[in-house]
Amino acid sequence: MMEIFFEIGMLVIFAGIGTYLAKLAKQPLIPAYIVSGVLIGNVFGLVTNGELIANLSEIGIAFLLFMVGLEMEFKKLKDIGAVSSVTGTLQIAAVFGMGYLVTKLLGFSKLEAIYLGVVIALSSTMLVIKMLSDKVETNTLHGRLAIGILIVQDIFAIAALSYLASVSDVALGYAFFAKLAGVLIAGVVLSKFVFPHVFCFAAKSREVLLGVSLSVCFMFALLFHSLGLSITIGAFVAGVLLANLPYNIEIVSKVKPLRDFFAILFFTSLGMQLNLGGVSSMLLPLTALLVLVVVAKPILLYFTLLVLGHKSRTSFITATSLAQVSEFSLIIVLQGVAAGAIPQNILTLTIMLAVVTMTYTSYFMNFEVKFYHYFIALMRRLGIHVMHHDKVLPLKEVYDVVLCGYDRIGYSVLKSLHAQNKSVVVVDFNPDVVKKLTASGVPCIYGDAADPEVLDHLDVKQTKMVISTANSYDDNLLLLRMVKEQNKYIPTIVTAHKIDQALELYQQGADYVILPHFLGGDRVSQMLEGFESGNVQAMMYKYQHIQDLMARKDVGHDHPTHY
Repeated sequence: MMEIFFEIGMLVIFAGIGTYLAKLAKQPLIPAYIVSGVLIGNVFGLVTNGELIANLSEIGIAFLLFMVGLEMEFKKLKDIGAVSSVTGTLQIAAVFGMGYLVTKLLGFSKLEAIYLGVVIALSSTMLVIKMLSDKVETNTLHGRLAIGILIVQDIFAIAALSYLASVSDVALGYAFFAKLAGVLIAGVVLSKFVFPHVFCFAAKSREVLLGVSLSVCFMFALLFHSLGLSITIGAFVAGVLLANLPYNIEIVSKVKPLRDFFAILFFTSLGMQLNLGGVSSMLLPLTALLVLVVVAKPILLYFTLLVLGHKSRTSFITATSLAQVSEFSLIIVLQGVAAGAIPQNILTLTIMLAVVTMTYTSYFMNFEVKFYHYFIALMRRLGIHVMHHDKVLPLKEVYDVVLCGYDRIGYSVLKSLHAQNKSVVVVDFNPDVVKKLTASGVPCIYGDAADPEVLDHLDVKQTKMVISTANSYDDNLLLLRMVKEQNKYIPTIVTAHKIDQALELYQQGADYVILPHFLGGDRVSQMLEGFESGNVQAMMYKYQHIQDLMARKDVGHDHPTHY
């Protein structure tokens, strides 16, 4: 018992130190877990119990997939849209095909090539959602497209995991699919007629809700295991069945800390299985697969999104955010190694690929706007003119106010400006926003607010005010500089999400910087004096707020969510 406690303790201690250092260096946490595992198992040799490592990995996989299932609501699948579905499917097929052909040419067996093709076809849901959430971009157009494509990939990953994990244990045929269908039908019946009543009572207590949720997870995991199927797929199915209950958000919040703990154990144990002795022999295939993941996959996604009607900037940012391999890739390969279907060196190659591409993505997504402008400049030097705004321009070019960005903050700003009888033109690169505003008679242009061509057309020299509610600090900084270069006396209001960014924008000449996180507190502090019990003014605040919320609901606004 003390030996097991010691080895788990070493895993947690090294993972804690690794994640702390990764956070200081602004790196993603998953590579930090893996590197910690490499140090524990390969450098210091503190943990050598192979059976313990395998068991921790299996439990970690089950909880990871249970959480993925919990967040995969049917209504979100409906909202993916044709573009994400088509793009995701084409990308998976094309990248899988490229990976298969390249690895076959490099001398890998057919089954190894299939596994590696699946590995590079998938992108990291966990990493991309985390990065989008940190940048407050989950509800931007490129954020929604990326999440939609990731959901398509996750569905494919579950299918691939189910097939590849079972092929060595269960004879695929009518009996296999009959078992699977029977379990799924039973699950659907339970989720529709039994679970709503059970969880209605369980939700009254935090402890009971957590206990019942975990019991469902383990029940389906053990049921799948008894039928000869993977316990990880059973955990995923359990999550999906609970995802569409009205209590799924509460379940996610209760299970998440447990998921995070086992995720630490899982990814750290992966690093322990990295065979450093085989790294040198993997350099050629690693380089080839890196090119496919970091270059070929984004290019394919970029041009697919262009063909399907999205503009260059949206296509570029969406495509480059998916240039890494997935945590599912690691899980699939680990299952293949455990089943004896593929050798250990495939896991070593996959782990190296994950560490490099996830680290690369963390850098690229933080500076994607700058890289996009370099990309456009390069394209123009090559004689390729890529439009990132429509040629459909407003009816007139001079307005009292130029408003860059409409959703949420911009909605209230536009409402106030119209009440003051100001003429306003809205600049936004979300085509849905432009379509709605155009239909309601609001002058608008589809484009990038920091694009010099857009500003030249609007003739900001003669406008009375420029307001930007865009989330991107780089966009706001570039916009501010261009506006002040044309007319330094134009009042310019921009948005920031960090204090240091706001101070820098003030240093560059901003007349006011909106910090959304502090704006609510400032507003409440102004209301407090008139918010005594029974005060008429307090009641007016309440009913005005309700009316505003109803209006926002009608236009599709909601509080940003992670997934």
